[in-house]
Amino acid sequence: MTQYQWQLAAQPDPAAIQQLSQALGVPAFLATLLWQRGIKDKSDYEAFVHPDISRLHDPFALHDMDKAVARILKAIEHNEKITIYGDYDVDGLTSSAIMLETLQSLGAEPDVFIPDRFADGYGPNAEVYAYLQKTGTQLVITVDNGVAGASVIDAAQEAGMDVVVTDHHELPANLPHAVAVVHPRHPDGHYPFGDLSGAGVAFKVATALLGEPPLESVDLAALGTIADLVGLTDENRVIAQLGLKMIQTQPRVGIAAILKEAGVAPETVNETTVGFVIGPRLNALGRMGDANPGVTLLTTFEEDVAADLAQQVGKLNQERQGLVSKIATEALAMAQTPENQAAKTLLLAKKGWHEGVVGIVASKVVEATGKPTLIMNIADDGVTAKGSGRSIEAYHLFNALEPVRDKMVAFGGHHMAVGLTAKTEALPAIHAQMEKAAATMLKTVPKPTLPIAARLEKDDLTLAHYELIRQLAPFGQDNPEPTFSLRPQVIQNVKQIGKENAHLRFQVDNGINVIGFGFGEAAATLVDAQAVKLAVRLDQNTWQGNTSLQLMLKDYEVKQPQVIDWRMPSVDGSQFKSSRTYVFFDAKVKQQFERQFSFGGPTLTAEQVTSPLANAVLVDLPQNRAQLRAVMQLIQAPVAVMFYGAPSHLVAIPTRVEFGAVLHFLKAHPGFDKHHIPAIAKAVHLTVHQVILAIQVFFELDFVTIDGAFISPVTAPAKKPLQTAKAYAAREEFLTLAQQLQTMPRAQLEAMLLTEHTDSEVGS
Repeated sequence: MTQYQWQLAAQPDPAAIQQLSQALGVPAFLATLLWQRGIKDKSDYEAFVHPDISRLHDPFALHDMDKAVARILKAIEHNEKITIYGDYDVDGLTSSAIMLETLQSLGAEPDVFIPDRFADGYGPNAEVYAYLQKTGTQLVITVDNGVAGASVIDAAQEAGMDVVVTDHHELPANLPHAVAVVHPRHPDGHYPFGDLSGAGVAFKVATALLGEPPLESVDLAALGTIADLVGLTDENRVIAQLGLKMIQTQPRVGIAAILKEAGVAPETVNETTVGFVIGPRLNALGRMGDANPGVTLLTTFEEDVAADLAQQVGKLNQERQGLVSKIATEALAMAQTPENQAAKTLLLAKKGWHEGVVGIVASKVVEATGKPTLIMNIADDGVTAKGSGRSIEAYHLFNALEPVRDKMVAFGGHHMAVGLTAKTEALPAIHAQMEKAAATMLKTVPKPTLPIAARLEKDDLTLAHYELIRQLAPFGQDNPEPTFSLRPQVIQNVKQIGKENAHLRFQVDNGINVIGFGFGEAAATLVDAQAVKLAVRLDQNTWQGNTSLQLMLKDYEVKQPQVIDWRMPSVDGSQFKSSRTYVFFDAKVKQQFERQFSFGGPTLTAEQVTSPLANAVLVDLPQNRAQLRAVMQLIQAPVAVMFYGAPSHLVAIPTRVEFGAVLHFLKAHPGFDKHHIPAIAKAVHLTVHQVILAIQVFFELDFVTIDGAFISPVTAPAKKPLQTAKAYAAREEFLTLAQQLQTMPRAQLEAMLLTEHTDSEVGS
């Protein structure tokens, strides 16, 4: 089952691609990807591939930029005290650093204030603004915040402290009456590109103040732009391209220290490095405590200072990862309670959860469960709870919670994410509202869409094609990395890797490695599949100086056999790790295996299967076709089969001579105690099971009598063929069925079992 709805992108006419390929001087493979991005002539191609600072828009086209510049320059000229008021995430820290470096280059000595996530919250804080004014600040310049702080900023203005707002967040109905509000989407503005990050807006203000783009700060602007997930088109693309190139070739002291601490070579840095290495480390500061050292780290020229701070940041990030792992494990366990499994949304709350990481945990729970989720930390006094929520595309989380805003102390957010504080006693009502909204929003939830650029063939899997794709980078919002479909002829060496086997590695055609993060549980499915279609991205891996192509798995689709063959000559417990339901025909075998092994799912006897059962494993052998048919009537395909039988239970029926030897022994020992049957087995060189069968047959045919524990031969019994005994026929049927189930080729076995399933359905 795929996680996504695959959507093949428009495929250009081959003649058009040939023409574009010739016009651009690029291979047809790259020309196709460019065409899909709307790049269809030489000038568009040059603009897309080669960054040019001249393509940045006029900063004075931004609303109120002239007012902002005039007020800032006036403050510098009159030596006023300036405070840069930033934010604690990567975009806020880089915005603050850009503004700091710019004002310092103009001769100012501004202060930087990064609010504390826990004490001050996001954006303008009335108590902080009052403190700033009391301690002499005459001009506050906000970066990456401010448009939602009208009440605080208006009060500050009335009290005599000027504020210049530079921001990019959603615009509320009531904007602050600041000296200037510089925003790319201001309702009274006409800026040609509205998707700048906070760092991008700060970079534009710096450009206006300096009269030219501050290229020495473009690396910071790139970090903020990429980390804040804004669209990587237009001037954001130029900023990201130039900034990444600067980091690769001449990284500033602080960024070089971060990369060294993380073990990353600067020349390998790309947008993924920002998203998974640099960004999380800088964000860890604000999540775990004071983010102010982040500005110092980004602006220092002292290598010793940078090295010390980078080590601190790395350590904090490790602590953050540990907290996320611990809390996510607890939250996911809570999500598995019967009431939460029945719910369409989740509100999970507990004391002792670190508020700085609850948003990350919420994302992990949504990823694991597919349910909109609030993760709340309950205060030590138990009175209030504070947390974050994350959602799925079909569920507008902010709108879902809006009707119970009055039950919250604080609330804000948008479609996919919210933050809130509420009285603990209000949490049930808040969750009830989430469920009420889900009844409408999640009535029919389509799978999220996964765009597929094209289908790759075996010969397309080359490093050269990966390098062509990198010409389209940096990838991100509005410029996604291309994903391709692939139908491999070979899948081999499938292995679960990583902590708790959460990830997957296998090889496809030409021995190319495929890595699937979070796909660990798919291992058995891929091994068993008859045919597979993969959604992959091209990547490279360098190991011991050798670079090779690898594929990153995004999704998969399998044509799975109806019968999954797990038959093996022996059992070592590894067969029972999957989260399936294990069905036993013999209760004694079930008890034995439960003592020996741990199971990844429930265990049942065949008699306990009374309703349709999916994801089942038939562990041992049925006694007869009727027992097999009864179970198959309720088993939903695909079904895994082991059909294990202990060798001692599969010995052949004794020969006529061997039956005679047992009877001869009993005649020689009338009144024989059945508790000593092993003695008979030893004397006649048979197994205990064979002797027991012989005695059952003899008793049924009136060759012996059994009185309590004592067996005695019958004098002159009537002659009867051994085969007429029901015990003999049952044993013969069992052995014949066992041989079929254990040795048939998989395709024949599937046909046999599905026939039993179909026949049962017809007869029911």
